[in-house]
Amino acid sequence: MSAKKTRKKAAKLWTKGEISTLKRDYPKTDTKTLAKRLGRTLEAVRFQAKKRRLKKTKSYMQSLYKTASKSAAKKTTKKKTTRKRR
Repeated sequence: MSAKKTRKKAAKLWTKGEISTLKRDYPKTDTKTLAKRLGRTLEAVRFQAKKRRLKKTKSYMQSLYKTASKSAAKKTTKKKTTRKRR
């Protein structure tokens, strides 16, 4: 018996339009959102961004941090219910 070999899909080449969208939007847009908009996987978008040395802007990263901090603060300030001991 021989094992079936599965072929990898051929890499979809990036168009000039997709690259310009990536360069314009990657620094200030959620990567998952951008991947959906481009019809690409999250990994493909991250790879192209790294290949082209694109980085998120400082203000975008700060906004993510603030959102995460607020979310964490809400979770830790929930009122705890205590049981009475008998």
